[in-house]
Amino acid sequence: MRGRMRPFSLKSGSTRWIGPVLLALAPLWGVGVLMRGLWTPDEPREADIDWRMAWQHHWLLPSLAGRPFLEKPPLSYWAAALAVRLFGDSPGVLRLPNVLYALILALAMGALGYALDGAAAAVVAALVAGSAITAFRVSMWLAPDACLLAACAVALLGAYLGYTAPSGRRKLYGYLLMHAGAAAGFMAKSAVGWLVPGLTLLTLIAWERRWHELKRGELYAGFLLQALIIGPWLIAVARTAHGVHALRVMFWYNLAGRFMKISAPPAYQYTNAHRNTFGKYFVQLPVYLLPWTALAAAAARRAWDRSRLAAAPATHWRFAVCASLPWLVLLSLAATGRDIYAAPALLGFSLLIALWVGDSQRLAATPRAALRWTRWTVGFLATAFAAVVIALAVIRRRTPIVAICDLALAAAVLTSTAFALRRGAQAQQRGEILGSFGWTYGAYAAAFCLSALAVFPMIDRWQNLPALARRIHAQTLHRPLALLNPDETTVAMLDRGLLTHFTRLDVPPRAAAPAVIRWFAAHGPRARVLVLLPGHAAGPFTPLLRRMGLWRRPGDGEAGMLQTTGAAVIARRYDLPQGRRYALLAPPHGATGAERQPPP
Repeated sequence: MRGRMRPFSLKSGSTRWIGPVLLALAPLWGVGVLMRGLWTPDEPREADIDWRMAWQHHWLLPSLAGRPFLEKPPLSYWAAALAVRLFGDSPGVLRLPNVLYALILALAMGALGYALDGAAAAVVAALVAGSAITAFRVSMWLAPDACLLAACAVALLGAYLGYTAPSGRRKLYGYLLMHAGAAAGFMAKSAVGWLVPGLTLLTLIAWERRWHELKRGELYAGFLLQALIIGPWLIAVARTAHGVHALRVMFWYNLAGRFMKISAPPAYQYTNAHRNTFGKYFVQLPVYLLPWTALAAAAARRAWDRSRLAAAPATHWRFAVCASLPWLVLLSLAATGRDIYAAPALLGFSLLIALWVGDSQRLAATPRAALRWTRWTVGFLATAFAAVVIALAVIRRRTPIVAICDLALAAAVLTSTAFALRRGAQAQQRGEILGSFGWTYGAYAAAFCLSALAVFPMIDRWQNLPALARRIHAQTLHRPLALLNPDETTVAMLDRGLLTHFTRLDVPPRAAAPAVIRWFAAHGPRARVLVLLPGHAAGPFTPLLRRMGLWRRPGDGEAGMLQTTGAAVIARRYDLPQGRRYALLAPPHGATGAERQPPP
């Protein structure tokens, strides 16, 4: 079968799309990496792991507050730790590797789009993969998923190049690239790095009944490359004192335990969190794809028609379908579910949209509905962004200069969006489908980046966990401190940069009071217990939320129960505006007058 693979050559202009794509994505990368702090969920935990990795004696396994963190292999932690060693510890530095991952993602998806359908498809595939809301969040979030997503893009590129190439060197090189991407994905987030390209290729082979592809020696040669990359790390881990246990946790409890209920210690019962329901991913898929949902729907409809063709050109449509749907189906069968798990499937949808744009440019009749609905979607999102900025101006009216800047940013969001969307409509009327898409992307990127100038600093104040941790650390520095059933964020914020000494009290709720009483009895009246309180603290948006009936004063939860039963008293409270709340508990007669605080 003759595929549609397009060989790369500087003379043929196959790389001219790279400059415009990188220039278009750079503002999003700058906002996602440099313009914000560490946000929950996950980022404070990942920051502590990266900080620990930078200075621990061995780099075989990551650790959280000194305890082995056995959920994922260490590739992304190595990269962030190296950045910390070179440039110091800060949120922007910790996320510097994310720029590399995003760059690899854009180049790999652009190259794959070009191999599928030329330069227009290269531009669209790279921009959609880099800006669809869930894919962008994963790429810019401090977590191994960013490295995994880039590795999956490389593996998909290699799978397509290998599958469509004739026997020989080009097929070998393509499949070697697939194996390299799969190995990097494995080292970032376990066997998921294998599953995404493997499902894509096997489904395509079955669809086209090209079973002889499974007999190609070029397909299997890359396993030696994977062994050279993964094998030394596995052997080194297995030789450590608790290496066998670590591998069991990482590749059985954490991997198989997310897809089905297995017999595992309570600490590794992953099915107890992020419970999944069948079909959840397909119901939420339109949100994952924003703002390109309408284009994805139109592309899926056209893929249904094109993929049924018996001729060879249908392969590129089938490949895009195989790169998206099988992974979503597999996720739907899993016991756990989070939106970020679906990010690799969005790569396939970006290819479908790229093929739709290229196909539409060749049609005599210009399609209108999908592009028009996409412009309406971007316009709605831009209006929502501007409304949030205006709300910030209202609540910050006591600082007129800041409020005026907010209003100016809101006006810039609406003006730039309206201008770009109008140009997009005009381009569509002229039959310039790629140009219309480009203006629509520009409208969305401008609205997001301008809004972030006002919104992100406010969120940083709500998420300023380091400041909260410094207060707790300073006021418990010379006291025995215990954390009652702490979550990973609490542990991480007290450890990173502070090395706060604490003891964990991990007990069932019914055993909390006896555990706290025993702690105070063993460590005296100066001992303290820190408890995370439910809900969020009041903040600048609270009056508005209260008028809308969306805010109720949160209670004290477990801390209140302990105070009611006489096991402890609330000595201090800590909170962030619109953010986390903590209570510092003391023995019933151990709190000083300076410590005692009334309820909020």
